[in-house]
Amino acid sequence: DIARRLWPYFRPFLPQILIATLCAVMVAAAQAAYAYLVGPAIDEIGVNRRQEFLIYIPVALVLVAFVKSTARFTQAYLLRVISQRVIRNIRRELYEHIQSLSLDFYSDAKTGDMISRVTNDTLLMQRAAPALAQLFRQPLTILFLLGVALYRNWELTLIAMATLPLTAYAIDRLGKKIRKHARRGQTYIGRLAAILKENISGIRIIKAFNAEERELARFERENERTYREGIRKALFGELNAPLIEFLGVLAAAFALAYGLHQVVSGEITIGTLSSFAAAAGLMADPVKRIGRVNVDFQTAFAGAERVFELLDTKPSVREKPDAVELPRFERSIKFDGVWFRYRDQWVLSDVRFEVRRGEKVAIVGTSGAGKSTLVNLIPRFYDATRGAIYIDGIDLRDVTLRSLRRQIAFVTQDVFLFNDSIASNIAYGSQDRGMDRIVEAAKAANAHEFIVELPDGYETNIGELGAKLSVGQRQRIAIARAIYKDAPILILDEATSSLDSESEREVQKALDNLLVGRTAFIIAHRLSTVKNADRILVLADGRIVEEGRHDELIARRGEYYKLYQIQFSESGIDR
Repeated sequence: DIARRLWPYFRPFLPQILIATLCAVMVAAAQAAYAYLVGPAIDEIGVNRRQEFLIYIPVALVLVAFVKSTARFTQAYLLRVISQRVIRNIRRELYEHIQSLSLDFYSDAKTGDMISRVTNDTLLMQRAAPALAQLFRQPLTILFLLGVALYRNWELTLIAMATLPLTAYAIDRLGKKIRKHARRGQTYIGRLAAILKENISGIRIIKAFNAEERELARFERENERTYREGIRKALFGELNAPLIEFLGVLAAAFALAYGLHQVVSGEITIGTLSSFAAAAGLMADPVKRIGRVNVDFQTAFAGAERVFELLDTKPSVREKPDAVELPRFERSIKFDGVWFRYRDQWVLSDVRFEVRRGEKVAIVGTSGAGKSTLVNLIPRFYDATRGAIYIDGIDLRDVTLRSLRRQIAFVTQDVFLFNDSIASNIAYGSQDRGMDRIVEAAKAANAHEFIVELPDGYETNIGELGAKLSVGQRQRIAIARAIYKDAPILILDEATSSLDSESEREVQKALDNLLVGRTAFIIAHRLSTVKNADRILVLADGRIVEEGRHDELIARRGEYYKLYQIQFSESGIDR
């Protein structure tokens, strides 16, 4: 199955593969020619004393060596190039596929394991082409040498072949063991990478809770499992070649004993026996190589299994083949009886509302009420289990994902910035990088002043996840990015919840600028930040239980009033 999956990646290089195959035939034939020339060398020079063979044999050996060396180099180089190109294409497809997967996949997936599959497992797959070439060339060499041996003496050859079925069985059984333990080893390496990535990201928490020893123990458990699988793979891998060599020598010993008997009895010449012995001796190396190559081949297949396992994962959100471009948003966004289930739990139940263009709608509720899930349905990060969402009367499932997401800007509590310059982060996702627009967006986000004070201004590299900036500065860069995108629909998901009072004031000013002229969905824990919303939707257990403006909802003394009272009592501030 794995071989069939790999073939489409190799098919474009069929001409190079055919050339490499021809070279393999030439190498195998040259190896057999060495064995064949031993007979004439002994019989014609040593026994018959024919002087001309003193020239013929060396010249023939040089020609054979030249053909073999040239063909061997050509084959090896072509296969290396092919394998590099194939792995490059697989990595690209794998990376593209990972980007296409829906967010529900990332909820369960381990980042380190995915990184291991893209890097380490594809690296193992790179062994497949050279290993496959060896598995073709070495048996071919054995066949040519068998041809020489059969030509010299068929009886001795049949004796030498007596252990071949046992050898084939040993290769098959050991190969399965190697593949199983290589696959397990790669799984554990993926877990190690996941733990390492998590530990590096959470190093402050680990240190703050004195959890270094606990994390070391967790790492060591997976490290020990990786070690054990490596030992098991090494056991079966290293057993391969010696076992095959022993079986080969055992058969050759019986054949040689019988051959010496034939020489003594005058049935064959010493040259014939020597030629047969040379063929049999030269067979030992390709037989051993098959054993060693089998280890590489099974290891490559173990890596390929993990790669194809990821490639076979289907995104839950798919674009229809006949999807159309969504025109720029003009009228309204409508949730029509939307239900959403994550695994076996309903997160949203029969959600119905409509938002007009330019309207600012706040979504509030207790933790776990379904607020973030609701807004994540708008850019189709997830698809509704039941019901539909319409933009200007068009079902979101009928439009292309690019045209839909082009019209939506996000600002979230957990700002993600790339390890790049401030300018590149603000203009992220745009085809052009106009500096005037970048500065204009930064000014609107109240970020320009602190940016120009940095050593390299807008070209300052902000480090991984924007580590060189404060939380408030990162948030304003994210707002500038949303302003630069100039999308008509805006989603603010707890955009100010992690800020101190001073930073919140600065960010709120930036958000006010961002909200101008846009249709906005605002998720906020602090109800004081949503007083001015055109409408407030109150969610409880996945349902909209209240809807209205701030003053109206307070007057009703319902769910919103309870939430507001709780925050009022906790903060101790005047309403």
